Amino acid sequence: MAIQLQEFAEQVLFGTSIEAKLSFPREEIIDTRPGDPIVTPRQLTRPQHLLLRDDGVRAKHPSQAKLVDEKERGKLLHFFGNHELLATELMALAILKFPDAPASFRRGLLETLKDEQIHTRLYMHRMEQCGVEFGELPLNDYFWKSVSSMEDPLDYVTRLSLTFEQANLDYSREYGKVFNTVGDSGTAKILNKIYQDEIEHVGFGLKWFRHWKASGKTDWEAYRERLVFPLSPARAKGNDFNAAGRLEAGLDQGFIQDLKIFQQSRGRTPNVLWFNPQAEQCAASNRVVAHPKVSQQLQSDLAFLPAYLSRQDDVLIMTQPPSAEFLRRIQDYGFHLPEIHVSARSADGGGERAPDLKRKLGELRPWAWSPDSRAFFEHCLPHVARPRAHDALWNESLRALYSKAWSAQWGQTFAADHHALDWVAPDSIYGHAVHNFEELTAARKHFAEGGYPHIVFKVPFATAAHGNRCLLADEALSPELCKWLETAWQQQSSVVVEPWLERVFDFSVQYEMSAEGLKHIGYARMVNNPRGQFQGILTNALCKGLAPKLVRFLMQREPEQGRPRVFHHFETSLAHKLEAALHAAQFRGPIGVDALLFRDHSGQLQIKSVVEINPRFTMGRVALELESHNAPRSVGYFQIMTRSQLRKTGSRDFKQWAAQLTSTHPVQVSARAQPQIRSGSFPLNDPTTAQQFLAVYHVRESIHDLLQEISQ
Repeated sequence: MAIQLQEFAEQVLFGTSIEAKLSFPREEIIDTRPGDPIVTPRQLTRPQHLLLRDDGVRAKHPSQAKLVDEKERGKLLHFFGNHELLATELMALAILKFPDAPASFRRGLLETLKDEQIHTRLYMHRMEQCGVEFGELPLNDYFWKSVSSMEDPLDYVTRLSLTFEQANLDYSREYGKVFNTVGDSGTAKILNKIYQDEIEHVGFGLKWFRHWKASGKTDWEAYRERLVFPLSPARAKGNDFNAAGRLEAGLDQGFIQDLKIFQQSRGRTPNVLWFNPQAEQCAASNRVVAHPKVSQQLQSDLAFLPAYLSRQDDVLIMTQPPSAEFLRRIQDYGFHLPEIHVSARSADGGGERAPDLKRKLGELRPWAWSPDSRAFFEHCLPHVARPRAHDALWNESLRALYSKAWSAQWGQTFAADHHALDWVAPDSIYGHAVHNFEELTAARKHFAEGGYPHIVFKVPFATAAHGNRCLLADEALSPELCKWLETAWQQQSSVVVEPWLERVFDFSVQYEMSAEGLKHIGYARMVNNPRGQFQGILTNALCKGLAPKLVRFLMQREPEQGRPRVFHHFETSLAHKLEAALHAAQFRGPIGVDALLFRDHSGQLQIKSVVEINPRFTMGRVALELESHNAPRSVGYFQIMTRSQLRKTGSRDFKQWAAQLTSTHPVQVSARAQPQIRSGSFPLNDPTTAQQFLAVYHVRESIHDLLQEISQ
């Protein structure tokens, strides 16, 4: 006697006992009366103890470290068992929803359903041996909600076969290794069987996906277009990406590589990052301004840099995404990739704006808050989880923080409060804001009387050391310099005048200001030219390779302090005072303080606590993130190469130069779950599209080798 496929599917989907859902008939199953299509039930029928939770209550997923405990292993298998039971029910639903699907497809559904029943029973038996009863923990309904709304068989294979079952090619293999590691070979064997079955299941779905997908589309293009948010290709992979299993299932190399580098949040509300390095120009005019061509190229070339500041599931907005080859390399070096979106054009055609992401967002994290970033993110503000008022994103108090005049005045006040510390520079060496030639003459005389006859001029709103002018002792103001000063006064009302110091060590201190207060992030050792302009940053090498006298100065401790006095100075005294100023200005976000060691007019080492305060992300913050990817003993050098520097190498473009660089210094990565870079050099933005600027990271196992290379 035979049983109809429709009747069997109804038994599985609407059964009120676990036995009804997991029993496979001994009779022959035929498909001569497929019936009419059903509507997805509003609630899944299950025994009471196995009902899905839709109130947000979830069981805690055991960490891998806890799986040495058998009870914890049982809890993990409870998660797996629920997924297998849901797959069984979803396959039954597909049989009932799509009675007109090809007979061979429906027969394939039946075979995979049978496998899922077996998988569920294997997990139930093993979890009970571990002391966990199926149903004693809350059962999540995400899997059901994501797939049960399918409208046709193509939806089914896209969501279940090519998304959730494909992800299990990673999870089943990964956890099989974990269970072997903790000595549970029995569970490892179960996971290995499931892994082998999943290869067949993915292959089955892939066959029909290719049969039904839109013509003229690659598998990847059709797959991405078919998924509906919040489902995305990110759900089709686990932590331990298994390319070999996907090849065995029949997926092509292009699809596999595109999936590997694809990123989108799987649940965490993403922060959104954007690179706007010319914020000072907008701050100066207090409006959105058209940037010079070279500034536009800087923004375009280095738009990927915030990727190194992002966290898992964050979004990065760029004008043009990097090539897949570049992204794969960065991922292979141990960096996670953000979800990349392309910027849109403003409705009035006036410039770029953030794309419509159409989902809840975490924080908006531009390189800097200024008039251009506020305009860029204007229409995103309603989607932010904890929105801030427009005037909290940009106001006159925030604008003041960008001014070097404000930094000089704040640093002067701070130094005056710490005049008792003989190793901290006095307030008299801090700059003065001058508004005319008379005030300039007075400032010059003041510094000369204090032992500093050489001076430097800074415009208040400009990036570090750019636009600076120097004037030596007894040197007269040239007509060119007078014209420059008059233009600066006309455009920015003042010029900061400060003494030229004999600098011996440059560094920056990175902080993050939140509603909870100012958090110290770390220190970055800067490499600047004699004018104080940025050349690069050394990582994992704050004191390495320095003269012993400098190291003693930096590491000297006071009896009552646990930390060296210099670090204690920045992490307590300066941080507390700066926090109060930032709070008063309603500032939130990253902030960097440039500082330096110099020899005073008597030859003694002193520290200038504040050279400049940068209320934004800085290259020092990027360097700290790069440093976290160094192997423990390895040191790094982060630099930004310009087109003029490229010409000196003889290479025709950045692509050719980068290829030679990576060939000469191939990246060596440690064999760990989270790769760490031991040595090698590589570009940080895509060299195939870079026109004027290329960020590069060099890692070496010896500070002396690295310093020698830098000096050449």
